[in-house]
Amino acid sequence: MAANYWLSSQNRHWRFSRQQLENIRLETESETRFSRPELGDPRHLRIYFHGLIQSLGRHLSVRQQALATSEIYLARFYVRTSVQETNPYLIIATCVYVACKMEECPQHIRSVVSEAKSLWPDFITHDPTKLAECEFYLIEELDSFLIVHHPYRSLIQLSKALGASGVNVGLSSDEMQTAWSVINDSYITDLPLLYPPHVIALTAIYMSVVLRPPTVAAQAERAKTRLQKIMDWFAGCGIDLEAVVDCAQEMISLYDVWESYSEKTCRELIARVVSGRRG
Repeated sequence: MAANYWLSSQNRHWRFSRQQLENIRLETESETRFSRPELGDPRHLRIYFHGLIQSLGRHLSVRQQALATSEIYLARFYVRTSVQETNPYLIIATCVYVACKMEECPQHIRSVVSEAKSLWPDFITHDPTKLAECEFYLIEELDSFLIVHHPYRSLIQLSKALGASGVNVGLSSDEMQTAWSVINDSYITDLPLLYPPHVIALTAIYMSVVLRPPTVAAQAERAKTRLQKIMDWFAGCGIDLEAVVDCAQEMISLYDVWESYSEKTCRELIARVVSGRRG
């Protein structure tokens, strides 16, 4: 296992520029063998898939880091494979199954199949060999690079560093919870494919302070001073502030899109995709 992110397969093989990511996806979509129903805003589908992973995780009592790893696998998989060529429900169940193995909280294949079948009876069979076959397909598409570095550890380390630094601006428990939630939501976006984990963690810290505005003028002034100290600390540590701002804008864009998200619409779209392939 690569303990150093910079030497890891995640950095060397699964981090892209926005242009690279767009080019790969355009090539993937151009090669699809199936007619393409209109799937709408891809971010809506990402929100829908995120919800499916969280739901299956709750039924299996899977810890959050394993679910985060499964979301990375899913995002990587759909960089190179069109949604129209797959059964997303089976892919999601497989991602969770493999991620649990890698994060050392394994689930029996029959348990995963059983819970997935109970959640999505029209799209999952009782036959565990289907998931076993899909496991090999998934690993092949991921080039067997399954170790994932997450922003959670960076968040904890950076929060401690902020509190211990000369500026003494450690995060409150509420701000830590907000930052943790921002990281959870970041897996819906392309950020894990674009930026190192520590940049996403820094973005979560920044947003946890900005997204919790004070209600009193005196508090507002103190909050402004505190935010400036945090940004000065970022700059003093040689952090790429443009990258943090770009990540923050991506997250704000996600939350804006979420306002128009319809689970029912996405469920119907995916049902048409899967039924079209069966036909």
